[in-house]
Amino acid sequence: MNLLVLNPNSSPGMTAQAVDAVHHVTGDRVQARGVTAIQGPPVVASRESFVAGAWAALETLKAERPSDGAVLLACFGDPGLAALREVSDVPVVGMAESALLEAATIGKPFHILTAGLAWDAMLRETVRLHGCEPLLDGVTVLDTTGLSISADPQAHAQRVQAALDGIAARGQPTCILGGTGFASMAGTLRYGGVLIDGLAAAARRALRLAEAAEAR
Repeated sequence: MNLLVLNPNSSPGMTAQAVDAVHHVTGDRVQARGVTAIQGPPVVASRESFVAGAWAALETLKAERPSDGAVLLACFGDPGLAALREVSDVPVVGMAESALLEAATIGKPFHILTAGLAWDAMLRETVRLHGCEPLLDGVTVLDTTGLSISADPQAHAQRVQAALDGIAARGQPTCILGGTGFASMAGTLRYGGVLIDGLAAAARRALRLAEAAEAR
């Protein structure tokens, strides 16, 4: 199966990390190809950059026009997801939507761990949009950005682990790692409850949708 990993940030390094993480989840079942929206912001970390990222992702997808497989929007928060689906000939999945669907299926309270202070309010709106608000335990935001974490995961690993320990103390709700930057460290983190990596959740959903489309 072909999978276009579309990064709305103009950060090729983050795109490469996303593709590596997708291959780690899907193995040889998927041929993942990354594409960076060069006209996008360096990182989506505000409402303004969210809009810019959505526009850049849309223009990039129009240029790519994949005819088979699926598209994975590699930005937690899913900027422009509805518009991407409107112009795409193949399924388009978002990280936030995919992770929230997995958390809702588990049925326990869930908590989101992400980076970037503006994301607190923005992700609460996303949760509300998907009808998952009754299960939301809370949102923890690190005072950094996903781009910074992606550039040097080791430098942030201790802070991320400390945040997870704090979330675990709340009764070990299902925890969603909200951001591409977390993907490279997800396998090294300790958590007693269910830990959902948003990028991995999107890869799993893209695989299911593309296989279903091929079967039809």
